[in-house]
Amino acid sequence: MNPLQCAVAGCLRATLLAVWLALSMTIPVNVLAQDKYPSRPLTIIVPTAPASATDAKARLLATKMRPRFGQSVVIENKPGAGGIIGVGYVAKAKPDGYTILHSATSNLATAPGTVKGLTFDPVQDFAGIMLSSEGYIALLTRPEFKDLSFVQFIDRLRRNPEQFPVAGTNTGNEILLRQIAAAAKIPLTYVRYSDYGRMMTDLYGGRLGGALALLNLALPQHKSGQGYVVAMSGTKRLPDASTIATMDEALPGVESGSTAGYFAPAATPRAIINYLYAQIAEAAKDPEVFSGNSDGGRPLFTPPEETDAHMKKEVQRWTALLKEAGIEPQ
Repeated sequence: MNPLQCAVAGCLRATLLAVWLALSMTIPVNVLAQDKYPSRPLTIIVPTAPASATDAKARLLATKMRPRFGQSVVIENKPGAGGIIGVGYVAKAKPDGYTILHSATSNLATAPGTVKGLTFDPVQDFAGIMLSSEGYIALLTRPEFKDLSFVQFIDRLRRNPEQFPVAGTNTGNEILLRQIAAAAKIPLTYVRYSDYGRMMTDLYGGRLGGALALLNLALPQHKSGQGYVVAMSGTKRLPDASTIATMDEALPGVESGSTAGYFAPAATPRAIINYLYAQIAEAAKDPEVFSGNSDGGRPLFTPPEETDAHMKKEVQRWTALLKEAGIEPQ
């Protein structure tokens, strides 16, 4: 090899070495970063107060998820403004897979139709991880009315609507009561509570005629005799609550379900979304996760793409319901 050939070969080797070094400082670093996920605790934001149904589900699942995730799983409550504060916080969080949301889908879907100047888009700013459960709404009243059917209870409301206000804790409850009022052709007063416990105190203290609550919360009170579920939303009775009528039986078309799920900021890498789905789904398969907190509903294991599609439909559905009910953004 002559001097010129040596020089060319040396230049080529130097160029290849420079390219290899450059690649070794980019691609492998990214791969290692992905391989190391998770390398610190996961924070699940719950947009409701501690001890709420959503909070209880998240905390129980977190205990099952920690061994699989390999890191601590922290539940952080950010209640307020009907769930908007917590939802908005996650929408603006860093999309690195370490901050996600556990919420009823209605908290996201009703926001555009109820909040002026909303700072997030429930579809564009979130990536669905998994729908985890579907629940139903109970019309809970005092045990003194336990001999009344739903039709008879509605008749009682019809005779004295002002003496029997019905309470709830969110916009979904208000929409359901408006559906009942329209189908029964009676005026009903809705009372919004931010605290579930206070609502129960007022119900059993005689200041309310009824309360709309998640069936999984109302059923234990019904079974213990502390309260009485006069009817539940949905189109068919549940096997473990076959004596409880559906609202649809007496008032066709009146039905409402409530889904909940896990969501991440929209720009979260798809590989991380899929990893979180796998870990959450496996943890949620533990019988204790559902039977311990969601009696009166059913578990869901909806994958990310289907969760995104569901949210688009939910926003459209709730927008139409809110418009029909005459509820304007405030």
